[in-house]
Amino acid sequence: MSATVHRRIATTSLLLALFQCVALTVFGQEQNIDPVALVRRATQNEIAATGPTKPPFFMYKDATQWKDHSLTTESIETSEGGLNRTIEKNGRRLDPDEQARADEKLKSFAYNLEARRKKRQANREEDQRTVTLMQSLPEAFDYTVKNVAKGPNGHALVQLAFKAKPGWSAPTRETRVLEGMQGEMVIDQAAGRIAELNGELFKDVEFGWGILGRLNKGGRFVIKQADIGSGKWKETEETLQLTGKIMMIKPLTVWSTETMSDFRPVPSNLSTAQALQLLQNSEEAVAENREAVRRQR
Repeated sequence: MSATVHRRIATTSLLLALFQCVALTVFGQEQNIDPVALVRRATQNEIAATGPTKPPFFMYKDATQWKDHSLTTESIETSEGGLNRTIEKNGRRLDPDEQARADEKLKSFAYNLEARRKKRQANREEDQRTVTLMQSLPEAFDYTVKNVAKGPNGHALVQLAFKAKPGWSAPTRETRVLEGMQGEMVIDQAAGRIAELNGELFKDVEFGWGILGRLNKGGRFVIKQADIGSGKWKETEETLQLTGKIMMIKPLTVWSTETMSDFRPVPSNLSTAQALQLLQNSEEAVAENREAVRRQR
């Protein structure tokens, strides 16, 4: 037997041994994970992060695709709430007249204190619904560990399968949807944050004995989030595909995919005027903006 063959055999044996070690390590990790405790820790962290946006602040692109149209905005976070400048509709950049009208509408909103107060109130109400759902996740489902993998940031990503727990009763109308849900959840173990939630309805879910509404079996959703920088987690994708009825007769169809990308840090002390200026000159301002953030630190 040649030396080359010996080397190949030795290399193959080494690779097999390494693979076995990795497999045993991952298997051991899976065996040592308490999925409910992991979910409880992650949901507590999600609840703690819910509420008014706190620094560091970012500017980013937000694109939403519905069945028959799409919209892309340049968005910015400020201490007074977010601002969104429409830049594309249906995959086409706004022409100068359209952009001028969109910018005037944004400016009118930005300097309307009552409109921004109402927006913050709506956000608080949405945050409360999120908190209610998060509080129910550890108890609503039976969880099993499917896999442990290394994520792009080097952290262990724990993939869990979940299904509605038999006999669990939703405490609120908002959480009724959990009674008919199954899917997968991915948790960043080191950060203790939910990186992905992928669910589908395995049965119809009725609200108010079906009088108030119904969500049909087969509806699905996907929510992804990630650390976008400086330890700040933000949603990067949301897909909703749901059908049903409202008040027994009115059809309900929700079909959308929203993606957030191109996150860039902005100073935490921006005035409304400065935020609008950054949005209106976003492409040209990226380099200047990064320098402003550096000087602020």
